Amino acid sequence: MDQPISQLIVQMVSPAVMVSACGLMLLSLGNKYARVVDRIRNFAAEIRGLHKLGANLTAVDRQRLEMLAVQIPDLFRRGRLLRNAVLFFYVAISFFVICSFLIPVTKPWLPLTCFCFGMASVFVAVLLAGRETLVSFRLLNLEVPPVERSV
Repeated sequence: MDQPISQLIVQMVSPAVMVSACGLMLLSLGNKYARVVDRIRNFAAEIRGLHKLGANLTAVDRQRLEMLAVQIPDLFRRGRLLRNAVLFFYVAISFFVICSFLIPVTKPWLPLTCFCFGMASVFVAVLLAGRETLVSFRLLNLEVPPVERSV
């Protein structure tokens, strides 16, 4: 009698490993997301400040406005990718928790299905996070002049 209960407990705790892994990814992605949002807000404040100058804009100010206009759409794209990755990790965690609760009370196929949906959500989240990384490097290329990149 004790053996099946101990096995059941082990099975119920197994999805917790995935919850922990998702938590680590969420910590990282949450920080990246916050930084992107802060950067968008800083750029928006900078744009407002430059627009207040009106006719007093210098050539450097106009060039900065153009650079900001190019960067902000990519930052929004990064923000959406990160937001969606974070949401998919939360969905995955939900499936893993549901899986843990279903293991002792249902047929084996239902927890397995929940676990598979959780893993699929993790996969999608990782793809979105990877895509965001590629977009972030493109922005870096816009900010750093070619002369400084070769150093």
